Amino acid sequence: MRKKTRLFAALAALLALLCAHAWAQQVEQVEPTVRVLLRSLSLGDAVHIEFGDDYALEGGAMAIRAGTSADVALRDGRLVWQSGGIAVSLGERARFLRCAGETPGGVTLNGSGRYEGDLTLFAQDGALAPVLSIDVEDYLRGVVPYEMGDSFPLEALKAQAVAARTYALRKRDPSSEYDLLDTTADQVFRGISGDHPLSWQAVYETAGQVGMVGGALAQCYYAASNGGQTELGEHVWPDEDPNAYAYMDMRDDPYDFENEQSPVHRYTVRKKPGEAGVGAALHSALVAALAEPLAALGYAAEDDLVRIDEVKAVEALAPMYEGGSRLMTQLSFTLRLSVRRATFRDASPTPTPQPDAALSPQPTATPQPAPTATPAYSPYEEIAQDVTVRLPIFGNGGGEQAMGLSINTKPNELVTVTDIGSAFMIEARRYGHGVGMSQRGAEQMARAYGMTMADILAFYYPGMQIATVTYERQALPTPDARLLATPAPTPSPTPRPTLMPVTSDALAPGEYVAVVSNIEEDSTLNLREGASLSAEVLRRLYWGQRVIVVSVSADGWARVRTDVIEGYVRAEFLQSAEDGE
Repeated sequence: MRKKTRLFAALAALLALLCAHAWAQQVEQVEPTVRVLLRSLSLGDAVHIEFGDDYALEGGAMAIRAGTSADVALRDGRLVWQSGGIAVSLGERARFLRCAGETPGGVTLNGSGRYEGDLTLFAQDGALAPVLSIDVEDYLRGVVPYEMGDSFPLEALKAQAVAARTYALRKRDPSSEYDLLDTTADQVFRGISGDHPLSWQAVYETAGQVGMVGGALAQCYYAASNGGQTELGEHVWPDEDPNAYAYMDMRDDPYDFENEQSPVHRYTVRKKPGEAGVGAALHSALVAALAEPLAALGYAAEDDLVRIDEVKAVEALAPMYEGGSRLMTQLSFTLRLSVRRATFRDASPTPTPQPDAALSPQPTATPQPAPTATPAYSPYEEIAQDVTVRLPIFGNGGGEQAMGLSINTKPNELVTVTDIGSAFMIEARRYGHGVGMSQRGAEQMARAYGMTMADILAFYYPGMQIATVTYERQALPTPDARLLATPAPTPSPTPRPTLMPVTSDALAPGEYVAVVSNIEEDSTLNLREGASLSAEVLRRLYWGQRVIVVSVSADGWARVRTDVIEGYVRAEFLQSAEDGE
C-alpha cells in the first residue's frame, strides 16, 4: 500500500506542476462580505449581547459604546432593547453596525463566541434570527479551526482555507436573508474565539486564493473522510446541475484509507463461531434471509432452530453505482448450517379433587393459570450442502445495523471484507458525503508525504485552477460622538409580553394548572425540549404564564403544555394556580 501511495503522490505532484501557471491568475474584484445565520446559538425569543467594539444602530438613532451589555427580546413581533434600566422599541428588524476601534472585539451572544462584524436581528418562526455580516477572511478564522484545527499540518490547513473560501464566496445570494449557516449544513463557524495560530496562518498565507472552473467559482465540497474513494456529486445531489461537479471524478484515495485517524467501524465474524455464534443481531438477520432456502428444505427459519457451524466465505457485492464505485449494497455469506425441529405439547393442569357437595359447603373456585406449551427439540441435523445467502447492507434488518457498522445517517459507508485467517473482518468507512476533498486524506498527504496545498487540491479537485480574487475591505464607520455621550434615544415603557393561551376545560387525570412564579417579574423561565439543563431551549416563559402540568419527575422536572407549545421546566419555579388564588 505504501508503494502505491508514493506513486499517487508523485502523480499528484506532477499534476500540480503542470497547473502551476494558474496560480498567478487574477480575477476581478468581488464583494468580500458574507452573511452567516448563527443557527447553532438557538436564541429563542431573547438574547444577551455584550459589545466588544463601538457599534451604531443602522439609521443613526443609537450609538453603543464598547463594553455595553444589553438584552434584546422579541415582543409581539417587534424587537425591544433593554439596557441600563431603559427599554427601547427597535421595530421589526435591527442592524448593529460595527464601528472603527482600537482593538477588534465584535459581539458576544449569550456568552458564546466572539463575532466580528455587523449584526442583524429579526424574527423568524417566532424566534430571533441573528445574521452576522463579516469579511470572508475574518469568517475563515472562525471556520478553519473548527473544520480541521491546529492538530493538522499547515499545508492541509491551507488547502482547507482555499476550499472553505471558495465555498463561502460561491454561496453568496443577495436575494436571501443570509448566505451561509454556521453548522455542518454549510461550514462550521464558531466566531473568532480562542487562539488558533496555525489555522489563522493558513488563512493569512492563502488570502484571496480560490478555486475556479470555467471562469466561475468552483463547487468546493469537502468531507471528513471519504473511506478510500471519492464520491461523485451527481450521486449525492442528483437534483442539482451535474455540470457543477464535472471537473471532479470518482477515484481511489489511498491517503484517506491509510490515515489511522479516518473513522472505521469493524465487526469480526469467526469462521468457526462455536457456542458464541456470530452475534445475536447478525444471527437473526441471517436466519431471516435464509427463510426461502430453509423452507425449500422443509425447515422453519427461526433463530433457535438454526445453528451456524461455519462461515466459509463473506463478500461485499452489488455496487450502488456504475463506473467502479465501491459503495456496495449487499454482503454474501456462505454458511454451513445445522437445523432442528421443535414440537410443542400442551401442559394440561392436574385435576383438583372436588369434595362431596352433600358433606361440605361448595368451595370458592380458584382461578387456574392457563396451560403453557413447552417445546421439545429434535437433535440438530447438518445440512449436507453449503448455503449462500445475500444480506442487504443498509436499511432495517440489514448487515450494517446488525453489526453496528453505521457511521453516517445516510447509507453511503464503504464496506469491505478481509480474510484474516480464523475470521472475516468486516469494515465500514466514510464519514460525510465523500465529495471533493477528504480532510483526513489531506492530513495524510501533508503529514506522511510532505505534500503541499497545491498537491492536495490538484488531487481532490482535478480540473480546478487556483486564482486570486481581489477585494477591498470596507472602512468601518465612526459613531457619532454626540450619541456616544447620550447612547440611546428617549426610552419608552417596556411592553408587557403577551402570555400564551391555556385551555384548561378538559384536563387529563393527574394534570393541573400552574403559574410560572418564584422568578423576578422581569425575568423568564426556560422551557426546554427535554428534562435536562443541556436540552435545547424552545421558548422563554414569562412570570405569570399559566401552564398545564402533565407530570413531574422524581428529579424535579415538570412536563408542561400550553395551547401553543409543550416542553419541560424545573418544577420549583411553578406554583399551583389553586395555591396562588
